[in-house]
Amino acid sequence: MSALVARWLALPPNLRGILWVALSGLLFAALNVFTLIPAQHLNPFVMAFLRYLFGALILVPVIIQLGLYRSLHTNRLGLHVSRGAIHTAGMMLWFVALPLTTLAEITALGFTGPIFVTIGAALFLAEDVRLRRWIAVMVGFAGAMIIIRPGFGDIHLGVICILVSTPIFSASNLISKALARTDSANTIVIWQNIVIVICAFPVALWFWQTPSWVDLLWFVAAGLAGTLGHVCQQRGYQLADITLLQPIGFLSLIWNTLLGYFLFFQQPDVWTFVGAAVIFASALYISHREAVRRASIKSAPTNPAP
Repeated sequence: MSALVARWLALPPNLRGILWVALSGLLFAALNVFTLIPAQHLNPFVMAFLRYLFGALILVPVIIQLGLYRSLHTNRLGLHVSRGAIHTAGMMLWFVALPLTTLAEITALGFTGPIFVTIGAALFLAEDVRLRRWIAVMVGFAGAMIIIRPGFGDIHLGVICILVSTPIFSASNLISKALARTDSANTIVIWQNIVIVICAFPVALWFWQTPSWVDLLWFVAAGLAGTLGHVCQQRGYQLADITLLQPIGFLSLIWNTLLGYFLFFQQPDVWTFVGAAVIFASALYISHREAVRRASIKSAPTNPAP
């Protein structure tokens, strides 16, 4: 075992980060499967609460092993709470959309994340977004329109919820990347589960439906897959730049399409893949421009103060 660990640690950090994020994509695809089954009859807000409640329970052994202080200690509690509250909103919208659309369509529309990050950076952070990146944003928007095809297909509630939840998840991911500079992956995921359970509980209580024992087993599996997925994602964020990891998300379309087809007989049309390819090309270009921008900032000479 120690030899395997040594070989793993000998790999370049960027490669290890890519592998961690690729594994997280597989785990999140499994999470989709485990939650889609109870989603056919349970309220989505109840589901969001149960998903993270069981995720928090699965983390109890980790907390016991690390100790309460080491598990929860952070100097950035406000950022953890903000991220958890933001993620709660995105997760509730996502659970509303889950039974209304295919796994492939959910994943493809989720690739619009970098587009919303670019728009947010320009509007709220006063970042200088130049013409080429705005063109990439418009291309990505065109890809989303190819998938939903307004005027040719129904723009139903599921699509709207995914489009609204995507920028929310993008904000959550950016905050988690910032937290990864100072806090461990375990601490980030533990605080995420705690805050989401607290935020989701009042809403779930208002719409409460008592799940069956079979439903609870699905949520145990979902909690395990989702929690491990977030831990793997955070480890990837700690090892590699988020712009490098962005293209790895495209693998999620493959996993979710295959699982949706073979397990739930979901047959996404060709336009889903065409639109996903357009969005992915746009996201890849935006990530590339962000990497170039950061490199130029790092290499720029600093003038000493007179």
